[in-house]
Amino acid sequence: MKKTPVLGLRENAGLFTVLVLMSAFVGAMVGFERSLLSEFTKDLGINTLEGALIMVAVFGASKAIANLFTGNLISELGRKRTLILGWLLALQAPLLLLHGAGTYMVLVANVALGLSQGFTWSTTVIMKIDIVGKNKRGTAMGLNESAGYLAVGLASFFAAWYFEKSGALEPILYGAISVGILALVIALFIVPETMPWVELESAQHENNVPIKENIFLKTTVQDRRLSNITLAGIVNNANDGILWALLPALLMSLGKPITLVGTLLGIHAAVWGLGQLISGPLSNKGNIRVLITIGMLLQGISLLLIGFFPYSFIPFVGLGAGTAMVYPTFLVGISNHSHPLWRPKALSAYRFWRDMGYVFGALLGYAALHWGQNEEAFFSIAWITLGSGVIFYWRYRD
Repeated sequence: MKKTPVLGLRENAGLFTVLVLMSAFVGAMVGFERSLLSEFTKDLGINTLEGALIMVAVFGASKAIANLFTGNLISELGRKRTLILGWLLALQAPLLLLHGAGTYMVLVANVALGLSQGFTWSTTVIMKIDIVGKNKRGTAMGLNESAGYLAVGLASFFAAWYFEKSGALEPILYGAISVGILALVIALFIVPETMPWVELESAQHENNVPIKENIFLKTTVQDRRLSNITLAGIVNNANDGILWALLPALLMSLGKPITLVGTLLGIHAAVWGLGQLISGPLSNKGNIRVLITIGMLLQGISLLLIGFFPYSFIPFVGLGAGTAMVYPTFLVGISNHSHPLWRPKALSAYRFWRDMGYVFGALLGYAALHWGQNEEAFFSIAWITLGSGVIFYWRYRD
């Protein structure tokens, strides 16, 4: 006999723990590639920086498109089946890299990685929101994003360290395949469908009239609160795209070892991950405007410092802390201002635009590369991020 679903973090501690573990697996899959981007693209016959920018743009566009369709897929297939589909795609990325590193198959692998990230991460986020209810939503998102980005940082550091010591990519990719297989088994046999929790929250919701508006347009431009969160999300991922694409090549052009790349990216992701254990619970209290404004301003200042001191760890701590303040808060804000029945579509629209930020960041990086001003990319995105923080404070109301 099935247990009647109950909303709450403590009430669903077992299932929530499994879903947090799934988020860590999703983060690890992208972390393996993040610090070794230049190694996968170095034999493509193009500039290393151009290769990195193309990879980031392809990843961001693929993930954004997957995010956009996740809401509809969830409606048609359910949460569990969408998660399984995501992990089947995730396994293709290391398999393709294993047999196609140094060829244009790395682009196909990045498409698979981006699509899988959209399906798996979006679905696990939605499933956690389904089961915890409103009062602990911020805590849940803080734990979710913390696990995911700690895994990104650890995987980035481990991959760079191992490659520096051995010069071999294959064991790293076999490790990624093992993670993918384990996650697929958990998705198949342990994770349940969470729609019963959605039906429970929907019955308790203050407004149960089905919305007839276009949710994509509502989230993008029509609703002032949703659209402001979405705009800030775009800028946040644009600056992460700049960091991902340009930092490894910039440091290596200065004669720095690849382990420094992994260390700095690991520091950024670790502070980002751990900081969300604090910012998530804070967002429960409705401090969305304050958290996002301060977080965007701190990111902007840190990016300016990276432009001047790209091999100092201090600005990476600041950038990670600023991102930690905004990342779970974005999700809480979108969730708080949407009905349980159309929340997946609102989250999908937000995550589509947020991950298109990677594409915008790559375009900005390409412009900087074209003019031979790599450091200028960090300065440019820094001022855009600072401006985004000011605009958010001015236009958003809780």
